[in-house]
Amino acid sequence: MQRKEIAGVGIGKIVTGAIIIALALGVTIFYLFYTGRFGGGTKLKLTSPTHVGYEYSHLAADNNIVSDYLFGRTKKLIVAKGGDGILAATSYTIEGRLVTQEAENSGIYGLSDQALLLKCYIRAGDRANAVALKEEVVKRFRLPDGTYRAFVYSDPARLEDVVSVSASMDWLDAMMEYYVSYGSEGDYKEIRTMVGNLFDSEGKVVTEKISVAKYVESLYVSLEDTSIYDEDDEGSMEQLYGTLTGDSDSLEVENNEISEEVEGVLLSNINLRLIRDLENNGLIAAGAYEKALEAVKNGFTGAGYSFYAYATAGAMDCGAYLYSGQSTGTIDIAQNVKTMRNLAEVGELDSSSYAEFKGQVMNTGRIYTEFVLMTGNYSGREAVSAYSDGLMIAYYQGDTDLYNKLSDTLGKRVATKSSSPAIYMIFREENDRYVFYARENLSARLATS
Repeated sequence: MQRKEIAGVGIGKIVTGAIIIALALGVTIFYLFYTGRFGGGTKLKLTSPTHVGYEYSHLAADNNIVSDYLFGRTKKLIVAKGGDGILAATSYTIEGRLVTQEAENSGIYGLSDQALLLKCYIRAGDRANAVALKEEVVKRFRLPDGTYRAFVYSDPARLEDVVSVSASMDWLDAMMEYYVSYGSEGDYKEIRTMVGNLFDSEGKVVTEKISVAKYVESLYVSLEDTSIYDEDDEGSMEQLYGTLTGDSDSLEVENNEISEEVEGVLLSNINLRLIRDLENNGLIAAGAYEKALEAVKNGFTGAGYSFYAYATAGAMDCGAYLYSGQSTGTIDIAQNVKTMRNLAEVGELDSSSYAEFKGQVMNTGRIYTEFVLMTGNYSGREAVSAYSDGLMIAYYQGDTDLYNKLSDTLGKRVATKSSSPAIYMIFREENDRYVFYARENLSARLATS
């Protein structure tokens, strides 16, 4: 009798244990099928995503930028109200003081903004929203050839197949991060397709049509043509770049700006950390990272100036550079700061470039849109979109003073009124209305968490 009881207990435990094991195995197999990794998926090893940590996020919070609250409100305003519940609208304008000034969203969804949102979801561990966003982007942005639209619109009748290397590179970067966290083998194949569209067989970033402003004469110069000039020569910048500084025979010609489209590569699109990861995982040709790094570093102006070129005037490694962007005789500071961030992320930022940037921010508390070569002064509007890149440069350089200064400036743009639907978010004031941009809020989230 005793043996039967003991045996019965033993059999019961065995059955219970077998059921538990079977359930666990079933859940595991379901998960592997669900994620597309049954039988083993392609493994990628990437540079760990940047988390600034407590010291830096605390500095931001002391300046009104409370990262978690900012992201929470951004999801409510930019995605739930301003977007379609999945995609982030480029901007959202809250109600104005007048009855006729209703809240409105832009009705525009940018690929780069979705890339930022996807990264925010991944780093918050929000798998459900990350998967939903990725699938919606593939559904609405992807073109038959595997390229991606730069923008889609809430108006279904408005379709534009405009493709931007900048936006596509942002999405590829986000998809790499997505794949190692939640992706399937199908996502890996999609990554390979994107890589094939963005890089040539040698691993160089492909060229695209770049619109630049110029005087009648040429605005770019081959590096070979500059070798006879000494970098310390104060006058050499004007000698090298000629009409870039407004040099001309008459005032009439000097003011004659035209817009020209050239084939080239924006230096800010050369994401060095991403290219290094792609090469290390065999997704682009060996040596691609060194070529990219050389192309960016060779675009450094020198000649008494501490900026990087706007773009190459041809293939990534052609050796010729465009130094002005949308305005002749100026350096586009927002693009320059983005290029600096790419270099700082891999520990290759020129020290004089960093010193110039820090000195300007510490002295004025601002990042302006332009640097005028002829006068040697910063001018234009405040480059609000560049502050998050500036925060990341400060973090990579281990500079808490600069990070705090930039946080102080950006923090003055944070909505603090308790009754505001956009409290904790970063705003711009445009035409007496408060506008909240996805890019500025999502990039600030990533730079402060």
